[in-house]
Amino acid sequence: MNSKPPHGVLARLQDYFWPKQEQDHSFEETRAKLLCGFSGIIGSVAALHNAHILSTDSQFSTSVTIASLICVLAYFFVPLIWHRTKSKVLATSALVCLYLFHTNIQMAYDTQYQWRQEIFLIGPPVLALLLVGKRAAWVATGVISVNLILAALWQDHLPLGSMVVVAAVAVTLMTGLTLFHNEIERKELHLIELRDEAQRADREKSEFLAKMSHEIRTPLNGLSGILQLLDETDLTEDQKSLVATGRSSGRSLMTLINDVLDYSKIAAHGISIESIPFSTREFLTAISAGQSGAAKAKDLSLNIEIAADVPAWISGDPTRLNQVVTNLVGNAIKFSQDGAVTLEMSVRDSLLYVAVRDQGIGLTQEAQARVFNKFEQASSATNRRYGGTGLGLSISKELVELMEGEIGVESAPFKGSTFWFTVPLVPAEPPETSPPQMAAVAPESFDGVEVLVVEDNRTNQMIVRRFLESMGVVVDMVEDGRPALQRCAAKRYDLILMDIQLLDMDGMEATEILRGHPGPNQRTPIVALSANILPEQTNAYLKAGMNACLGKPFRKDELSKIMGELVKGPKVGKPAA
Repeated sequence: MNSKPPHGVLARLQDYFWPKQEQDHSFEETRAKLLCGFSGIIGSVAALHNAHILSTDSQFSTSVTIASLICVLAYFFVPLIWHRTKSKVLATSALVCLYLFHTNIQMAYDTQYQWRQEIFLIGPPVLALLLVGKRAAWVATGVISVNLILAALWQDHLPLGSMVVVAAVAVTLMTGLTLFHNEIERKELHLIELRDEAQRADREKSEFLAKMSHEIRTPLNGLSGILQLLDETDLTEDQKSLVATGRSSGRSLMTLINDVLDYSKIAAHGISIESIPFSTREFLTAISAGQSGAAKAKDLSLNIEIAADVPAWISGDPTRLNQVVTNLVGNAIKFSQDGAVTLEMSVRDSLLYVAVRDQGIGLTQEAQARVFNKFEQASSATNRRYGGTGLGLSISKELVELMEGEIGVESAPFKGSTFWFTVPLVPAEPPETSPPQMAAVAPESFDGVEVLVVEDNRTNQMIVRRFLESMGVVVDMVEDGRPALQRCAAKRYDLILMDIQLLDMDGMEATEILRGHPGPNQRTPIVALSANILPEQTNAYLKAGMNACLGKPFRKDELSKIMGELVKGPKVGKPAA
């Protein structure tokens, strides 16, 4: 989140003398901040010093007084040099020279030694060391030492011995500070190397996750598709049980992959929270419909309770809220053997309160304390019996906190659990033009619809073809982007299913060419078929001109639904495949 520009005098002064830094700032930014801060502090101390001298002793001439006042004012303009030029060396040189000139004025004309002005000359080398480096510091030390000797020879009231001692102190102090500065520099370089290594490791981890996601999803799409096709054939009861077990295992593996990717995206700050209006009742009804099959399989009743004070429309991130609530409902069903699971929504203390109550195995106090930790479950026995990654609740906690909310649990062993969360409640008005609502069940017949499938994997080709032909679709199949463009130049299709990673011309490049050149398929809906479905990847597909993305592995009903959204319906008079 970008910070707002400063408002008001105090905020502007703060930004002038203590500039803001980037969150991942460098040591150079810190030195620039110290430069501006030192200028303000030295100017303030000099102003107090001059005020004290002028109030207790009127020996200074008008010209000396004016010169001292000019020096004091000049300190406050040193940060301006840095703000305008961004040159730390130039601004530091101005500060050191001003400091040296001002101290010499005080040494020459303040003969009563109310302040030992020569001691102040130790300051310029220290400033140079902190703000610029060792070479500038030793140059300043040499200049100060010569200045002290010449001042003693020129001014009778400055003892030569004292000036030599002060010069020796400056050299000794600078020697010690230089040794310390060398150690700081070594530590600084080491920290920079560690930072660069961590950033490089983070990039490599992201690349690894993206590649592994693709490599795992591609064969998983084959397994899932084959099992779906097999389930539609005539099987014995025993064979159907085996297929159902295989499909359940595939779904579990897919959940595991998605959980790991989700947590990695959250850890890398790769998830942003939206704020759009949505209907609360439709939101809960959709979740209930999605989980009703799992509840029915265990003879559980799934209930929805919406309090009267809950607004019909609220503003928030329905996708992330859906992810959290679905995870809580899914866990409640998983850990319940009988009874009911209740999804409740109400308003508490001006917050939206969502709770999922079950009559399952419950949690001990010790388990409640760690159930939201990553890779944690209530016990090892729970993990063996129910499976799972132990990431679902951790992801839910991270998402709720990203939405500035709070999540918790109330439970007791064998007495069920209530998982709840609160998020800020922002009532909203329904959109003036509501988007067209899709049917709950997408059509499964697209007789005569012509679809071009661009896919290079033979297993995926077979699965997509069988899925489409079972819905009455006429299928053309090609293996790469160039032959796809040739087919599209000669024939118009109702839909194009485009794989992304192809051997020669990838799906994004082929889509950009189709969209950029007039032809029969310039406006044909294009759906990306890809195992790479991270948000930045799917956004790139849409930016290239695709209409939607279907992530591998996908089910037949998902393909049917997306076709129902993009294809208007069966082509009457065309033969079915």
